[in-house]
Amino acid sequence: MKEEKQNKPVELKKSVYVKDKEKQTAEQAKENKRRTAKEEKKEQKKNRVPLRQQMRSQRFRHGTVASAITALGLVVLVLINVLMSSLSSRYPSMNIDLSTGSVNSLSTSVKKVVDGVQQDTKLIILGTEEQVKNNEILSSYNIKYSQVGVIAGKMAERNHKISVTYKDLDKDPTFVNQFTSEQITSGDVVVQTAKRSYVVKLTDMFDIQSDSTSGAQQVYTQVGDALAAGLSNAGAETLPIVAFATGHEEQLDTTAVKKVCTSNNFQTKEFNLLTDKIPDSARLIFIGAPKTDYTDAEIEKLDAFLSSSSSTSDRGLLLTTNVIDPTQMPKLASFLKEWGITLQHRVVMESDDSKYVMEQPSYLLAEAQTGVTLNKANTTYNDLLMPISQSMTLSEVSGVTTSALVKSGSTSYSVGTSDTSASASGKTQEASVLAAAAQKNLTVKGKKVNANVAVCGSSAFFADGIINTNTYSNGNWCADLARYLTGTNGTGAVTVTPVQTNAMDIKLSSASSLLLGFGVFTVIIPVCLFVAGIVVYRKRRKL
Repeated sequence: MKEEKQNKPVELKKSVYVKDKEKQTAEQAKENKRRTAKEEKKEQKKNRVPLRQQMRSQRFRHGTVASAITALGLVVLVLINVLMSSLSSRYPSMNIDLSTGSVNSLSTSVKKVVDGVQQDTKLIILGTEEQVKNNEILSSYNIKYSQVGVIAGKMAERNHKISVTYKDLDKDPTFVNQFTSEQITSGDVVVQTAKRSYVVKLTDMFDIQSDSTSGAQQVYTQVGDALAAGLSNAGAETLPIVAFATGHEEQLDTTAVKKVCTSNNFQTKEFNLLTDKIPDSARLIFIGAPKTDYTDAEIEKLDAFLSSSSSTSDRGLLLTTNVIDPTQMPKLASFLKEWGITLQHRVVMESDDSKYVMEQPSYLLAEAQTGVTLNKANTTYNDLLMPISQSMTLSEVSGVTTSALVKSGSTSYSVGTSDTSASASGKTQEASVLAAAAQKNLTVKGKKVNANVAVCGSSAFFADGIINTNTYSNGNWCADLARYLTGTNGTGAVTVTPVQTNAMDIKLSSASSLLLGFGVFTVIIPVCLFVAGIVVYRKRRKL
């Protein structure tokens, strides 16, 4: 045991001096290493090639780095494209509208209708989404049907109460059985609410006409206005009936007037005043420029309608004339006199050329009067066009309140029907009444109701191309007058305004056409491309 203890190695203890030396040596090595790294980093920074110089180098331009950056750029562009496509599908208003007349955008009046939708509403487009986007519907007529999908999508984006769906009639042919009276077809749009369904027909959204001179096809679109009218009608509480009377060689084509009515929450029906009874629940009778006088029985029908004690709603009669001679239509003239309105067999002209259009002094820009408020939300009607309007006078009748609705300017004068080409020289200039309203107050079943008669001295006021254009306020005034006469309320009028989508807005002479076709596209552009190619080639050779 003693021997093993002697053979065990003896551990030597380091002195304090040695330990301090080792510590100093380690710190010195660490400091040297730090300095070396700092100097190397500084040297690398000094020798680093600037980014601009690197990008000009052969390696960067032709090497794998350039290829990688190019590939990365392409990937980024693809991702941006996918993202923008996804966002534009979700938010259609992101797309810039470059269409003729901005037909792919919502007009101010359409936005007002869309914002007013307060119940769940479906826009059911009869066609597949692919057919709509690819303009496969009515493609043979050069119609861009994709506009329907675009406008419907923007409506749904603006108001979450509105949704858009597509219905393939080939897969669900029984869907049409729900609308047997409307006879719906592919391309129509069904606007559906809990109250009712309203069908917007293809003919409501697009109109195809042929030029009488060239025979060329002209395509007009009114998709936004038509869909807005559908939204308004489908969500309305009630749809009062406007009954259009016939049987007296009426000279006004009422197609445009009917469209204004249906676009503003009215139903329309037609009847013969002599042989038919006035449609049940009718609130307004429209007579469009009759050419022959009425019988006593017809006048009695009108009186009975206006004084009816079975309806507790306001009711009205709207008559438009084509310069009626009261002596040739005594029964109608006598009926109007009972309401305080007397027609004058005279045409109103305008001496101030700023108050008429088309270089026709008889095409007046008339002034709406403020004595009667047709619509509290709209009290201004700018530029009411009254072509070939006859004047009328108002008189006091017991129990009847008469008011001028439209007057000519103070610089106007009136002439006989055979003297419309005469000058204003020597004529008395004064404002004339061109449209008037008369009202009787009735009490029916303890409720106060109004019976109204309105007369407009210009039948052309309601003509196609005048009542349905934004240039004049005729459409808005007509819709608001119908509401006033029937005692109904509603939002601002929707004027269905056609916009030509295939208008030829570039006119060239044959010489200009030859220069553009041959000179520019055949010579100039190819030469420019050739020169650009040579320049690029020479630049590349120097790399």
